[in-house]
Amino acid sequence: MNGSRRLFVLLGWAGLAGTALAQTAGWGWGALSGATIVLREGLEAALVLGAVLVYLRAAGAGARLLRGLWGGVAAALLASGAAWWASSLLLGTSEAGRQVLEGVTALLAAGVLFFVINWLFHQAYVVDWTDRMRTQARAAVARGSALGLVALGFLVVFREGFETVLFFRALLAQAPAGAVGAGFLAGVAATVGVVVALARSGRRLPLRRAFQVSGWLLLLLAVSFVGNGVHELQEAGWIPETAWWAAAFDRAVLGWAGLRGTLETLGSQAAYLLLIAVSFTLARRRARRLEARAHGG
Repeated sequence: MNGSRRLFVLLGWAGLAGTALAQTAGWGWGALSGATIVLREGLEAALVLGAVLVYLRAAGAGARLLRGLWGGVAAALLASGAAWWASSLLLGTSEAGRQVLEGVTALLAAGVLFFVINWLFHQAYVVDWTDRMRTQARAAVARGSALGLVALGFLVVFREGFETVLFFRALLAQAPAGAVGAGFLAGVAATVGVVVALARSGRRLPLRRAFQVSGWLLLLLAVSFVGNGVHELQEAGWIPETAWWAAAFDRAVLGWAGLRGTLETLGSQAAYLLLIAVSFTLARRRARRLEARAHGG
């Protein structure tokens, strides 16, 4: 075998290996992302519901009020399933329409993730939401309103359910369905396992640590959503496409991560990361000012 023939064979094997690596990485990324989404959303819903239940039991709420809360939870799960079904109908349009919807969905998901991945702000975000739900529960108990607790249970769960539908729709546009499904099941199992273990041990949920880990993973997911969202709109002709370092960002290898070799996609991702960094810095400075004011008072 002459030298050129050997080179041709080696390049062929390298291409196959690169494709296999890209497929494996894409599958693993889809599964990890799916599990992270479910675990993060599930733990937050469990945290808030747990806090509300603790209050209701301490306040001596009767079985009628507790049934109202769980009725709201059941209704929220059904509504989340309906939202998933409705999104399937929307995405079953023409190819151009589907690309636009997938692009808009990915960018919308990245926008929502902006508000849940900064974990300095994130802890206050969860705590404030929990306090608000406790206040609503207190008002419902004072009125003896089962309907108020139905609305509360629905709001707590559907909020997380809607986010989950949005994130999974965006994820399915860039990762294999089998990987996303496996991640979903793993996330559900992990969420149930964590909640059951904590309930039996009587320990408090490690809120800060859990959201720190999931926050960094969701940051990577948000960046991929931005890249793939802009790319889908480019494919639909809504955004121009300017090749930039296209060879370094081979779509077959890094497309699953939203890394595309165009100025628009990479620029959007850089801008998103800069916005996150600015938000993080401002939140940190505000926390320090509040702490200094508290010590000074």
